[in-house]
Amino acid sequence: MELSLNYANEASFRVYIDYLALKKHFSTKGYDYHKYRGKVKASFETFRARNDVFFFYKISKKDDPHRVLLANLVVNPKSWIREISEDSGEENYLAWEKRIQSLTYLFKSELSNLKDDYKSNFVVSNGQHPYIMSLYLQKKISLETIAILSHVSNVLDYWEKDLVDKFVAGDIITLLRKYYPFLKIDEKKFSQIVKERFF
Repeated sequence: MELSLNYANEASFRVYIDYLALKKHFSTKGYDYHKYRGKVKASFETFRARNDVFFFYKISKKDDPHRVLLANLVVNPKSWIREISEDSGEENYLAWEKRIQSLTYLFKSELSNLKDDYKSNFVVSNGQHPYIMSLYLQKKISLETIAILSHVSNVLDYWEKDLVDKFVAGDIITLLRKYYPFLKIDEKKFSQIVKERFF
């Protein structure tokens, strides 16, 4: 308990709040991180009594704790704080940071994996996964690329209605809806990249 008190401070408590909010955002339909500005009900007393306070403290020492949490919870919304604070969490963060830093280049290069007929990448045939979703599941395109394309093309409602597989596909659609606002991209620029590649 004494140890917890040493690690339970304002910075580690902020990481705890952010962790709860991001986790709730990515694992429930009703909570929107942006709408509620990352606010959740949590008390410092409850936080201080937890036996994992050290891991929140550890992450609070990072340059950008929010990005570390986001990079990990987008991969697995059920990630424990301990996992995020370990080497695997750091690997997830570095891989994510690398994708975000080179997002325009990554997006352009991954478009080459799509069929030349733009619309055919998004079509749901007999309730099966559209081509672009298959590419994502095969790790041939990144989460960022499918998130941008599905929003630029406005296909999520259509997929939700026509896809038979409500589990895997449903989870992907939810993730795309939840993750896209965090990308903060220039939509016009990315729409232009799509036009140059396909039209």
